[in-house]
Amino acid sequence: MTKQTKRQATQVYRAYWDKGADIYDSIIDKEIADGAYGKWEQLIREQLGRKSESRLSVLDVGTGPCFFGILLSRMGHRVTAIDSSPEMIAKARHNADKYGCDINIVEADMMEYRRSDPFDLVISRNVTWFLANPAGAYKGWYEMLKPDGEVHIFDANWNLHLTDPKEALLYQQAHQEAVDKGYIPYREEAEIAEGNELYVTLPLSYVKRPSWDVEMLTAIGFNRVEVRSGFDQPFYSTGEQILNRHRPMFAIKAVK
Repeated sequence: MTKQTKRQATQVYRAYWDKGADIYDSIIDKEIADGAYGKWEQLIREQLGRKSESRLSVLDVGTGPCFFGILLSRMGHRVTAIDSSPEMIAKARHNADKYGCDINIVEADMMEYRRSDPFDLVISRNVTWFLANPAGAYKGWYEMLKPDGEVHIFDANWNLHLTDPKEALLYQQAHQEAVDKGYIPYREEAEIAEGNELYVTLPLSYVKRPSWDVEMLTAIGFNRVEVRSGFDQPFYSTGEQILNRHRPMFAIKAVK
């Protein structure tokens, strides 16, 4: 990919997330207001173990409207939150102020962002699937960690149904059942189609995860990589539980 092509792709991706900023902002407002917030806090505390009792230096990658940034700041950690979408950054800053959190919010390309002062924790939720160069991102995160620092990735095989016929059939059946139960998609049909065109250009739409991630993180040099699953259903509505039946979330913990 030439520099010009890469720049054009970045602009397209940024515009797509800019358009979704209002939608995702309303989602995290609901998460903070209802039981999802407490469930996520408990899950992160469990993933961190005794480290959750220390004041950690945290990088929240692809923060969006800053749900994880707010949660981790309220837990007492020092948070830097980055996103490449100007509209998402505006929402993040508004929400940090709204919820009384002191967060260093930076508009930055997550592939290019670097800081000389290392982090204890790099964390992301539903971000890595959209990376054009996930291996490069993981290497960058490794380099920004302190010794014994950790990367925590929460994600799923969100778009494997676009590239795998078997997964496509399972998804179509689940989607129809979810709609019959009252599920309403977050985006309009035209935006979903636009998104699907972008998703099939991304490498992680073609691999089975988290096995791919475990292999890559190990090759990069992480000393220990752990995977957790089976935790996501309580976060979902009934329709979302049905829709995501065949694409459960996973949590990866990689220790430097």
